[in-house]
Amino acid sequence: MNRFYVLPEFINENIIMITGQDVNHVKNVLRLKPEDELVCFDGKGTEYLCSITSIEKDLVKTRIISSKKADTEPAVKITLVQALPKSSKMDYIIQKAVELGVHKIIPVSTERTIAKGTKLERWKKIAKEASEQCGRAIIPEVSLTMNFNEFLCMSMNFDLKLIPWENEKQISLKSVLKKHSDAQNIALLIGPEGGFSAQEVKEAVEQGFKPVSLGKRILRAETAGVAAIAMITYEIS
Repeated sequence: MNRFYVLPEFINENIIMITGQDVNHVKNVLRLKPEDELVCFDGKGTEYLCSITSIEKDLVKTRIISSKKADTEPAVKITLVQALPKSSKMDYIIQKAVELGVHKIIPVSTERTIAKGTKLERWKKIAKEASEQCGRAIIPEVSLTMNFNEFLCMSMNFDLKLIPWENEKQISLKSVLKKHSDAQNIALLIGPEGGFSAQEVKEAVEQGFKPVSLGKRILRAETAGVAAIAMITYEIS
């Protein structure tokens, strides 16, 4: 069934109003009509089965048939801290991370980061569309870009802090997750195309991050985070 994110202010006791670009999607892409059903979600965990009552120029009005708390979220909250990659790779990372259940995404700039500038509104739109597509009832937050040390200074509130690193040959992600199977709030710090510098890894370790291996092969920047999120949710959720 077609799903749409709706801001809480457009949801009342019996009616939900769909606005913005989603109106065009309802009218001209999906060609839905009054009495057709769709699902709306509020980004905070509640889904609403709705029936369209009217379609206007800039507004689609719906009637709430039923509501429920969604059960699509993983038990563990993963914050992906992703060093900015080149070109449009961040688009792919955000899309796949949202599909896999990430709770929050923090872009960071590092010593070897090449990408310049950020596309926050674009990234938020990608997170929204990925949530709609994959059946989630929340939209993971995409934060403003931080520098590496700025993030380290505010990283104390995580149960488990992981930094996959190609020079870590002994300690696997799986072994660390087995020792911390009760972790509920995990930070996953992923480097750029050139990897983290030795100094950055040293500083991260001083702040409680655990270097881990993701396997015998070196993964691309746009692959490492996605692979690690899948491993974590499989082992812990």
